[in-house]
Amino acid sequence: MKSPTITTDRLLLDALAETDAPALFQYRSAPEVCRFQSWEPESMDDALEFIKKQEGLDFGAPDTWFQLGVRLRDCGTLVGDIGLHFLPPKARQVEIGFTISPHHQRQGFAREATAALLQYLFETMDKHRVMASGDPRNAPSVVLLNKLGMRQEGHFIKSYWFKGQWADDMVFAILKEEWRA
Repeated sequence: MKSPTITTDRLLLDALAETDAPALFQYRSAPEVCRFQSWEPESMDDALEFIKKQEGLDFGAPDTWFQLGVRLRDCGTLVGDIGLHFLPPKARQVEIGFTISPHHQRQGFAREATAALLQYLFETMDKHRVMASGDPRNAPSVVLLNKLGMRQEGHFIKSYWFKGQWADDMVFAILKEEWRA
């Protein structure tokens, strides 16, 4: 399946392009962003290689991560990305994660993009459950997940090795029927 194009009032979500590599590298390597990210590019070449690997993926293929760019609708500027981990087909579940450039944070872009993506996953792809996992020290992300109606399902203490130390992990989720409500 080809990746979708999802539009909101201010944003466009679509596949990353090779021309996005400079912007992707710039915000993904910023210390305040990569602090909570499992992937951070070490160079522009890393960002370009990441995008090239995405080009060969089938959107929605089980057991894959697919990254959608988050762009300003009026000018096409890349302001972030949202990752989707498609779980086995019978599960009808997706794990998501979002990243917004520091220059574009606190403007509601993450909420707008993620809400549009949830709508697409539940209504167009007929997914049953969407989950997100994150570090509880990333307070803005925790607040966003709550505002989207996702419930906290767990808080695992020092459950994974992350950047040289044990870190906590919080899991949030929402069911299709909860999204509709």
